[in-house]
Amino acid sequence: MATKAASDPLRRRAAMHLGVLGPPAILCAAMLAVALATCASARVAMGGLILPYFVTTFAGTGWALLVSIFFWVAAMAREGADAPLKKVAARIRSRAALLILPTLVMALFLIGFTAAKTAIAFLVGFSWDQVWTDADRLIFRADAWRIAQGLLGVRLMPAYAWFYTVGWGAAFMGTAALVALNATPRKVGVFYTALFLTWLVGGWGMAMALSAAGPAFTYLVDPALAGQFAPMHQAIEAHLPPDNSLRLTQAYLASSIGVREALKGGGISAMPSMHLGAASIYVLAAGRTKWLAPALMFWASIFLLSGYFGYHYWVDGLVAAAVAWACWRAAELWFARMPDEQAASACD
Repeated sequence: MATKAASDPLRRRAAMHLGVLGPPAILCAAMLAVALATCASARVAMGGLILPYFVTTFAGTGWALLVSIFFWVAAMAREGADAPLKKVAARIRSRAALLILPTLVMALFLIGFTAAKTAIAFLVGFSWDQVWTDADRLIFRADAWRIAQGLLGVRLMPAYAWFYTVGWGAAFMGTAALVALNATPRKVGVFYTALFLTWLVGGWGMAMALSAAGPAFTYLVDPALAGQFAPMHQAIEAHLPPDNSLRLTQAYLASSIGVREALKGGGISAMPSMHLGAASIYVLAAGRTKWLAPALMFWASIFLLSGYFGYHYWVDGLVAAAVAWACWRAAELWFARMPDEQAASACD
């Protein structure tokens, strides 16, 4: 009887984790299927993505694990808990199944997403840049980069460039793993389901239908717009050295447009912005917590800088936020029958 009673919580936990893993895994499989189909049609090779993305996701999870352990031990020390290392080990074991999401499933999803995004240039090209340029001017009365550079100035441009490239990438990979380690299972399921759905629907489906290269890359696809954004390029070249991470990234992306091989972080697609799609998911996940203010500040910073450096039209970010909200609501409805309180006690 005792053995059966002890095994019941374990069975409930296993069933709960399978319920959490299911929707993100299905969306990951859908993204991979899209990638295989689009890359076959566009004759784009995607095998070179496998190792780089798995290295990235494992590194992000390792970093998040170290950070989480530090704060867990610090909290236990303040409470005077006995055997803190033993409790930390037990907590990690209880989260082992959920860590499949930031390590394995995230890597596979990003492989599929990057491959499918790379194929866009060959399947439909980029034909909506003039529309989104006009939309920005209609809504904001000027090009986003002019407004953003006017607000932020150019003196700190190297710091802004580091934040938008290195900072955003670290936040993206680290946050996903931190959620898997610290949120309730229900919140983990909603987070990953909403994130993957946002990138599948917005980052691929809408990107195919409303394809745009973005202000920084219009010179490659729309000569009529090249002159309009030339001053933006001149400002960047004047205030960032050639080896700056942002200039290297833009050159890397520009050189990959005509290459029929998907590269890590490659592929160009401005509408809607998945920089802002991911940031919007962070805001929604942080609702009613102490993390809401930092999440909102992060969203606002990425929104400003996406226009500042010409990666996106600002309308891209507004559309991405709307898509992310709709996907979050859909994910919440899917997991509505999994109570937060019960989920937390069953896992931890």
